[in-house]
Amino acid sequence: MPELPVEVSGRALIIDQNGRVLVLKRSENSSSNPGKWELPGGKPNKGESFEDSFRREVLEETGFSIDIRQSAGTADQLVSGYHVVHVVMVASIRSGGLAISDEHSAFQWVEMHELGGLDKADWFSQYYQVYLRGPEQAPDS
Repeated sequence: MPELPVEVSGRALIIDQNGRVLVLKRSENSSSNPGKWELPGGKPNKGESFEDSFRREVLEETGFSIDIRQSAGTADQLVSGYHVVHVVMVASIRSGGLAISDEHSAFQWVEMHELGGLDKADWFSQYYQVYLRGPEQAPDS
């Protein structure tokens, strides 16, 4: 199997003052994971730094200017001949008002325990299983 080129995608884990996470539903005409829930973010443009692209993508997809707090894990995805590494960063809202882009059809603020019941994008499902599921939801051993 030939090695695939790697792309990096920054994803924002935005948690509000009530402990809820912002998730976005991909539009039905998306090329990958149509109609699935994910965290806001995306890939850098050519020559753009990770931090600049992260802030730009979150602003474009949510209407929020954010502050980056810390890394919160990664997830992998194979799509269209690429290996995409999703780097999840905890972010807080600095300013703005929620306004989703055309890339998404809906948004929700959900409790952590509600994430398990969402129909998640493949990479987000992997991320959830590794980082967010928590021991209380682990399968019996």
